[in-house]
Amino acid sequence: MTTLIVKIARFIERIARWLGEVTSWFALGTLISVLVAVVASAMRANVMLTWGIDIPLFGDDLTVNDVIDLEWHFFAVMVMIGGTYAYLDDRHVRSDLIYSGLSRRGKRWIDSLDDVFLMLPFAAVMCWLSIGFVVRSYNTGEGSDYGGMLDRFLIKSTIPIGFALLFLVILARVTRRFLDDEALQDSEGS
Repeated sequence: MTTLIVKIARFIERIARWLGEVTSWFALGTLISVLVAVVASAMRANVMLTWGIDIPLFGDDLTVNDVIDLEWHFFAVMVMIGGTYAYLDDRHVRSDLIYSGLSRRGKRWIDSLDDVFLMLPFAAVMCWLSIGFVVRSYNTGEGSDYGGMLDRFLIKSTIPIGFALLFLVILARVTRRFLDDEALQDSEGS
């Protein structure tokens, strides 16, 4: 049973790592959308493309306001999914005043207490509370206030998805920290 739980934890970590690596490419999308918005604005071109059908997020044309909205859509995905990736790989911000002086075992205990008593409840509450935020956006047909992208619920859905992923990653970390022999040997060795 322990082996199955560890395998599930490793699978969750692999998925989160893969999502983080894919999400890192959104930085390029952000850069391109900023460049396109600046050039189009300088050329005073508001409508850049028009097509005959309604496309989710964009409607029937692509405007400068759509591209400006796309910038923060890319950024939101990078933060919500990429933040989980950073947490998984211990690249997140922490105060090392006391932590840096601890042994590996002490660090493991601090990380575990932090994960179980602070991060898990935080991720669960944020996920739960943000679902209503997304549902309300969907029910009202919320879009950009200034003629940008439509279907704002899609980008808002990254909030509960990101926190649910963070919750799963924290569970996987805690599980591996205490049940996985390799992780246990790494933290107590040297």
